[in-house]
Amino acid sequence: MARLPGIAIEFQNGQLGQIVETPDGVFGLLASAAAVADTFDLNTPYSVRGMVDVAALGITASVDNYALYKTLKEFYAEAGEGTELWLMGFARDTKVSDWFTPDAGTGRTPAEDLLDAANGNLTMLFTTFFPDGDYVLTLDEGIDADVWAAMAKAQTLADNYTTQKFAPFYTLFEGYGYDGNKVTLKDLTELSYNRCQLLLGDTELRTGSPASKGAAVGVLAGRKAKSQVHVNPGKVADGPLSNITAYILDTPVEQTDIAALHDKGYVTFRTHTGKSGYYFTDDPLATEQDDDYRYGTNRRVIDKAYRNAHLALIDFLLDDTTVNNDGTISPIYAKTIEGKVINTIYTAMTANGELSFDVTNPADRGVICKVDLTHNVTSTSKLKLSQLQVRAKGYNRYIDVPLGFLPVTANN
Repeated sequence: MARLPGIAIEFQNGQLGQIVETPDGVFGLLASAAAVADTFDLNTPYSVRGMVDVAALGITASVDNYALYKTLKEFYAEAGEGTELWLMGFARDTKVSDWFTPDAGTGRTPAEDLLDAANGNLTMLFTTFFPDGDYVLTLDEGIDADVWAAMAKAQTLADNYTTQKFAPFYTLFEGYGYDGNKVTLKDLTELSYNRCQLLLGDTELRTGSPASKGAAVGVLAGRKAKSQVHVNPGKVADGPLSNITAYILDTPVEQTDIAALHDKGYVTFRTHTGKSGYYFTDDPLATEQDDDYRYGTNRRVIDKAYRNAHLALIDFLLDDTTVNNDGTISPIYAKTIEGKVINTIYTAMTANGELSFDVTNPADRGVICKVDLTHNVTSTSKLKLSQLQVRAKGYNRYIDVPLGFLPVTANN
C-alpha cells in the first residue's frame, strides 16, 4: 500500500540510566455540564482566558454546573487570569469513557472536537465528572469502574492523535468515587498508560453539599499550566498551592497515609514540616516504574521535543537533494538537517532551561541528532534519522543527609 509522504517519529524508551514558540501550558477541560441558554452549548468547544470569560458563558456554581465552575475557579486561582484554556461540556447523563469512545459511524471521539478546535495546541486534557442523579457508581479496585475504561480509551486516542496529527498530549483524570481503602486500591504502576494521570484528593469534603466524589484537578492543571514543561508540580521552591484545604474523602490529607497512595502511583496533596500550605506529592503517570515517561515532567519534555522535531523536519518533506553514487544522502545535506533539528530544539528548550547539557562543553546543546548516512534514499524515498535524543533534567526526589556532632579534639 502506498504511503502518503510524511514524517514518522517514534518515541524511544529505555534510554534514560525561524523558531515558533510552542504553547506548553494550553490545556483542555472536558466536563459534565448543563447548557446555558444563548451562551453555553454542550458538545461545543470554547476558549476562555479567565473567570470573566467563564461568567460571559453563563457558567456559575449552579446545581447542574457546580463541578465545572469549581474546576474553572480553582484552575484560574492557580494558573492566573489570562491563561488560555479550552473547554467542552457534555450532558450529565454521559460517562467520562463516552467522551473518549469513537463514534461507530465516523470513528471520531467527542474529545477530538476539542483537540481539533484548538488546532492541536492542547498538551494536556483534564476531566471533571459530575453525573446526574441516575448515575450508579460501580467500584472497581477502589475507584469508579468507568475511570479505568476511560483511561484505556484516552491512552489509545492520545497515541493515535500523536501519530496522525503530530500533536501529543496526555490526560489527567479524577479518582472518582474513591472509597478510601488504600489496600484494595488499584496499583497504577502495574498499568501501561503513560499518557494518563490520576489525582486523588479534593478541596471539599466528601460529605459536603453537593458531595465531592471527584478530585481537585483544576488545582493540578493550573499549577502545570503556569510552569515550564520540566518543572515538577510538587516543587517546594515554587511555593504552596492556592487551595487552603485538602481532603481525602472527609479526612485532611495531613492525617492520611499519603505515602501509600504515592507508592501506588497516584498524585495527591501533602504538607511539609515547617512549610505552610499544601503541595503535590509528585507527578507520576499510570505506568510502570521503569518507563522513561513515567512522570508528567518527562512526558511534557519529550512531547515538546517531538513537536519541535516535527516543526524542524517538515521543511525537508518532499525536498530534493543530490545523493551519492550508491543512493545515500550527502553528508553535507545530512548536516543541514541535523543542524536544523538541534537548533530548533535547543532554542525552544535547552536555552530556556528545559533540558540538561554539559556546562563545560560549549558545543553541547542538550540534543543529539544523527541522520543515517548508510540508508539508500534513492530506492526507498525515505530519509532516516538514526538518532534523536534529548537530555532530561534530574530531580531531587530524595535527599540523604548524614547529620552528627563534630568530633571533639584534644587541646595541645
